[in-house]
Amino acid sequence: MTRRYLLLALLLATLPGLAAPARAEPAACAVPDDLALSGLALPAARAAVRHDHHLTILAAGSAPTAGAAAHGVAFTYPARLQTRLEALLPGITVSVINAGAAGATTHHMLRRLGADIGEAKANLLLWETGGLEAARGSDVDAFAAALRDGIDRARAAGADVILLDLQYAPSIVRVVDAAPYRRALEGEAVSADVPMLRRYELMQAWSEAGALDFDVTTGQARVAVARRLYDCLAAALAPAIAAAVK
Repeated sequence: MTRRYLLLALLLATLPGLAAPARAEPAACAVPDDLALSGLALPAARAAVRHDHHLTILAAGSAPTAGAAAHGVAFTYPARLQTRLEALLPGITVSVINAGAAGATTHHMLRRLGADIGEAKANLLLWETGGLEAARGSDVDAFAAALRDGIDRARAAGADVILLDLQYAPSIVRVVDAAPYRRALEGEAVSADVPMLRRYELMQAWSEAGALDFDVTTGQARVAVARRLYDCLAAALAPAIAAAVK
């Protein structure tokens, strides 16, 4: 296993420490205007909300989606997103299904993406991916092709798509060249006309503002940062999704 993969795994993988408290810590992460999602077009999700009063979201991804770093399912970003959307969409049944799996690459996720959407009857896919490819130096063109295929499969299964780009941490930036994979993500998002949460830049902004320290080393502090981060991501996604489906 390479040094760069180990450093990336530090942020992505399960972190030891604190036992889960009764509720998540409140987030205090401002979203800069130029990084905020706005004016989303989510026709499948909007139709489901209007006709069936139900919003079903499948959150696909690797360790950050699975959220073991936060030591508790209730603190994952999909769980926090469901709580926030329920508050923003009274009278609508909201289900955010966590399909995250540690160690899952884009190609691994692709194998079941359409089937998972169909089984869940999801009308919106949130797809975070690319971190493992960047850490391993995987072929960028193959990564882009898998993204393209996944977006097509999601749409064929009746779901809208929002992409989440790579994570940021100062220690990772020093050893992993994420730029080609971030460009591939952005390129596929633009080409397929799907929105993308610029997670990397958001996390960088929060880091530089002192809101979150992604290079903490103690177990308890790392769990606290993971919980705060996941709630911040949910807070960045929820208002845009709610506005798009009303």
